[in-house]
Amino acid sequence: MIEYGKKLRDEIRSTPDLFRRVYRYAFVLCRMQGQRNLNFDIAAEQWRLFFTDENGGISWNTPTTPWLDWYLEFLEQRGKRPVNKDLWEQTLEFMRKTHEDENFGWWSADGAWPGTLDDFVEWVQSKRKSAAGGEAMEVE
Repeated sequence: MIEYGKKLRDEIRSTPDLFRRVYRYAFVLCRMQGQRNLNFDIAAEQWRLFFTDENGGISWNTPTTPWLDWYLEFLEQRGKRPVNKDLWEQTLEFMRKTHEDENFGWWSADGAWPGTLDDFVEWVQSKRKSAAGGEAMEVE
């Protein structure tokens, strides 16, 4: 049984479609009965499982950017609001896009991202600007 669990975790990590299906199902599984949204604290714990290597997921943090840490910090500063299904699902897509290009070359303020992710991009840019002591990078 332990070997099967290890094999399943490895398969989830190495098969993007399976990872996405399990990730999406976690939203439904973790909601309180009768609720449409996921409690922030539960969502944060799930993100820590899905987006870290040590917990059997895919690491969102990179050598240059602590994405998961910043995302949770940002959401906590906003008041730990409940997470709706759209934000839950788009967070996975956002994570994948940041792995492809950490400088937001793919980002557009006119895109169909949830407003929370738009605000997170601005927050990251501001944080990077403060750390660099200079101008924030331009985003279309």
